[in-house]
Amino acid sequence: MPTLSRRRWHLPIDWPQLSHHVRFVRAKGRCEHCGRPHGHEVRCLPDGRWFDVEAHSWRDGQGRPAAWPDVVDYARHRSTRVVISACHRDHDPANNDPANLIALCRRCHLGHERTVHRDRVRVTVLLRRALGDLFQGLYR
Repeated sequence: MPTLSRRRWHLPIDWPQLSHHVRFVRAKGRCEHCGRPHGHEVRCLPDGRWFDVEAHSWRDGQGRPAAWPDVVDYARHRSTRVVISACHRDHDPANNDPANLIALCRRCHLGHERTVHRDRVRVTVLLRRALGDLFQGLYR
């Protein structure tokens, strides 16, 4: 996943090489949480199950074998392209120890960052309210 330009200064200058090593050398192009392969289009169900073409079986959100879906469940499937990104386990972009980096697909990465994003939204809302109170205007 490309790094946002406003956050790029947090990462080291050799981040592309570190990221490539974590994603493709150590993790062999698969998500280290669920096992989805990078660059492939996979069929996903709303409950998190996905079809592994190589193993010809369905996997759950943690990559374990799962039950085959019935017709009703399969009717709601969607296809998504898997993109693997390197992420920090402790959410600190300054800590680039290889043990702190993990290769995750978008779905797992968003789940991993959920609390950080929720806290960031809360702070943003509070700052907007403070500005509205300070300048006696509407805040959004």
